[in-house]
Order: sequence, then C-alpha cells, then structure tokens
Amino acid sequence: MPELVAEPLSPIDAATLWPQLRRLSTEIVATRSGENLLVSSGLAATGLTNLPPIPRTVVLGLRRGLSYRGVLVGRELEGGAAWEAVSLRIARDKDDDAVTALLEGAAPEVARRSGHALIMRCPEGSTHGPAIRRAGLMAGRIERLFAVPRRHGSSGGDPFRVATRTDKNSIFRLYCRAVPEHIRRNEAPTLQDWRALLDSFDVDREFVAENERGIEGWVGFAERECRVLVDSAASADLLDQALDLVETHVHRHGTLVLGEDQVDLERRADDRGYSPLGVRLVYTRRLALLNPLKEGVPAVERVMPQIT
Repeated sequence: MPELVAEPLSPIDAATLWPQLRRLSTEIVATRSGENLLVSSGLAATGLTNLPPIPRTVVLGLRRGLSYRGVLVGRELEGGAAWEAVSLRIARDKDDDAVTALLEGAAPEVARRSGHALIMRCPEGSTHGPAIRRAGLMAGRIERLFAVPRRHGSSGGDPFRVATRTDKNSIFRLYCRAVPEHIRRNEAPTLQDWRALLDSFDVDREFVAENERGIEGWVGFAERECRVLVDSAASADLLDQALDLVETHVHRHGTLVLGEDQVDLERRADDRGYSPLGVRLVYTRRLALLNPLKEGVPAVERVMPQIT
C-alpha cells in the first residue's frame, strides 16, 4: 500500500476542494465559534468576497486525483511561536491513516514557517486519539467545560477593569504564579509562548483585577467561551467576583473553560450551579526549526600582506 502524504494546497486547489467540502463531514478538532478559517481562507483564495485580514494559515489536503480524503487548516498564533490546527476534516467517520498523515504533513510546514509547536484541541475519549498520538502530538493539558448559569446576585464590589496593552507582561507574571510549574513548563515557559497560548484562547475582551502587588486576576471572553486566571493566593471574594464578571459579560449559552489545576475555582463554580459539559484535551507537538542548508562555496586562498 503506498504511503499517504498530505500536501499543502495552493489557491488554485481551492476550486477542487470547496465542491467536495460537504463530503468531508467528520470534524475531529473540538471546534469553537469563530474558527471558520477553512471557509474564510477558501473565499479569500478564490476572490469571491472581500474579507478582513485573517491570520497566516496553511491548508493541507490528502487526495487521490481530484477526490479529497481529508483536509487540515492551521493558523499561526500571535508571535509565531506556535501554530494551531483549527480544523481537521475527513470523509469517513474514522480514518486513522488520514488523520496521522495530515498531522504529520502539517509539522514540517509549521517548522518551515519558524514555528516550534503545533497544537490542537480534541474531546476527551475521541476515537481519533490514537491516530493523533501516532503523529507525535501528546496531550499535555486538560480543559474542563462548564455551562454558565443565569446571573446570581452580586458578591459586592467589582475590582476588575478593562485590560490594556501595558498589562500583557503583568498577565504573564500572573500566569506564572497561578499555573503549576510542571504544567507551565510544557505549555508556555516563555513570554512568546504565552502570547501564542493567549491567542489560541481567541479572547477579544479582557479584564484584570490588581492590588498593591500587581495583577491578581484576569478574565478573558471569546465569542462563546470565557477563561479565568486568579493568583494562587487569591481570596474567596476574588473568585466570586471573577464569576460575577463571567455571568455578567458572557454571551447566552456561554461556556467557562477551566484547567485541571483550577480546583478552587471549579469548586466555587459548582456551588453556584455551573453544569459540567465535558472535557477537552490540548495536544502539542514540539518541533525543531527547519533551516535549509546553505550551499558551500570553496574559499579562495589569498596571501595577506604582513605588516612590519
């Protein structure tokens, strides 16, 4: 059986992909609202519509002739440190060879573009897990999803304000205090990695709470999801105030995403009636940069004048 190889698709290939898109009906990535880059990049490539600037993307297809067996779309995260597979679609309900080939094909494309990590999110217990791991991606983070209930009464006071660009470094320092080192080492050990991780959250509104020591709480809102970071030494009042903010600003049918290390916040959310929706795994593959070898040129021997 010939080896399966996923190939990057050119804009011209879009003409053969989009008519078959309905056949690629099995989505493997745990999709989130706003991640429509597969359609957006296709429309931009074909020139059918004028779109706002979209992130730098790579599209790979697995095909035989003009028939597609699967397609993967990846986007560059802020800073270029990492890329995220935002869509991986296959024609069959289960096709491990196609999943592995697409992810293996994406890795060198990301490395060629100076990325050193490829991440993707997938539901826990997915039947595609073995194929994902076979491509070199390992689950390094657990995300627990909770349905946000209707707003409770206020816990009193609101220490949160709208975050500004000058808060970026302080939020990273909060992340370093709030997240255990064994998780942070694999997830975002540097500020550049944190910028990429934050971009993968897709947040478009951010709020921070600060005290005399700096920022002690952060809440970020995406189109349907929201995330919370609080200092490990934060008071119970701050946890309640963060959840008050979530219930005030989250969209209808919004989802709160918590990491496996946020036990206190998870317990407080459970007391307030947040319903568990499921668990998502964040897979990561670390990459080496692909730098093409420079062509060697023989040196010309020259006699250097001696200074006397």
